Amino acid sequence: MCAGCFIHLLADARLKEEQATCPNCRCEISKGLCCRNLAVEKAVSELPSECGFCMQQFPRSLLERHQKEECQDRVTQCKYKRIGCPWQGPYHELTVHEAECTHPTKTGNELMEILDEMDQTRKKEMQLYNSIFSLLSFEKIGYT
Repeated sequence: MCAGCFIHLLADARLKEEQATCPNCRCEISKGLCCRNLAVEKAVSELPSECGFCMQQFPRSLLERHQKEECQDRVTQCKYKRIGCPWQGPYHELTVHEAECTHPTKTGNELMEILDEMDQTRKKEMQLYNSIFSLLSFEKIGYT
């Protein structure tokens, strides 16, 4: 199984105070009992996988790079996001949007209002983060 599924399997068993078992053969699984099979990993990395944005097929080993750097349909944000532009869209529409974006022409006062709103949002997010962090300190709740 992949590393993500393996970690989730161990975490679920730990929360239930049970021994993790293989979903296929039900033998016990632990970090100490597992080992890597490099031949299988190599074979799996060459299996075709579909890009979630453009639906083209790529070997698994190349998919992450394609989705982050090459896919013309990947979701991206305007370079003026930091001064309040909310636009998100496919990468191939980015240059058209940025040429028409009104945010670079905003006045200093308008930018100050946007920055104040962003500060308020960040303050709320930090309060939420702190409350989640305090919840995670309770027994049997973990974060991976």
